[in-house]
Amino acid sequence: MQFSRDGATSHQKNWGAFFVAFPSAHEWNVPCQGWHIDANYTSSLWPTCGVKTFALLGDVVPRGGGTQILNGSHRLVHRWFQTHPPPAGAKSSDMRQLLQSHPYIGDLHRAGEPEKRVARFIHRAEEVDGIPLQVIEMTGAAGDVFVLHPLVLHVAAPNKATEPRFLLSGGITTDLWGWGP
Repeated sequence: MQFSRDGATSHQKNWGAFFVAFPSAHEWNVPCQGWHIDANYTSSLWPTCGVKTFALLGDVVPRGGGTQILNGSHRLVHRWFQTHPPPAGAKSSDMRQLLQSHPYIGDLHRAGEPEKRVARFIHRAEEVDGIPLQVIEMTGAAGDVFVLHPLVLHVAAPNKATEPRFLLSGGITTDLWGWGP
């Protein structure tokens, strides 16, 4: 169901996307590519016009292909684009590139030794411009649902478990994730 600010409802047109991560031979790591946001990068921090959801359709063990999120990134993304506005007509891919100009986000996108990346980005929180940032791997039991601000950066990660990882990614929005009219 989609809700509007005036209280009217309409039928949901997009129920999300089903994602499967099969066991992989790739080394488990904090990915250096693929970090993204599913909403308009210049959306408001508050009031938010929706929430992003990830529903686990099976158990997800550590290093089992759980989506990685950058905790706190919604505040950093909002602040970055307030002080570094994109040019008129910028597309999502342009904004992803512009965001990589931020030193921490740039580091997140640079390849490096897996052990060092895990130590820096997962095993500790790093305060950047007064915002604590830390990569978190979504793990849990079948039926668990993660609810995130639409500006949270996230990425798919390799599945080193013996079973496929299944999840439904979707959300509830009042403005088509900031891309609508």
